[in-house]
Amino acid sequence: MKMIDIKTVGTNIADFRRKNKLTQEQLAELANLSTNYIARVERGEIKNFSTINMLKIASALDANVDELTENAHKREGFKSQPYRKELNKLLDQLGHETSELLSQSFIKTIQLIQKHDLKHEKSDK
Repeated sequence: MKMIDIKTVGTNIADFRRKNKLTQEQLAELANLSTNYIARVERGEIKNFSTINMLKIASALDANVDELTENAHKREGFKSQPYRKELNKLLDQLGHETSELLSQSFIKTIQLIQKHDLKHEKSDK
């Protein structure tokens, strides 16, 4: 069983909530959960929240569980990226369309880098 870093999940949920321009109260209402519960999840204080509640939150955010748990799998020696939070914050400040275009560009750039690195790994062997 993979361990999940609940603080990262909470951060992801808060990021999705802000991107959807929702307050914690609005998300709680959409997910049929309490505002206090949403706040505690976002702060990473709910240690063992249920799959049902995760699905409710994902549905309310028009997201899937994979998106909400992205980068939340604990790995030994893994440290979160120091600039990721800042990047998300800056993207959130842009208009939706601009933010989406930049995000798509970042993804394509990262995929190109990964392909390039894979080619070099294979040629080094």
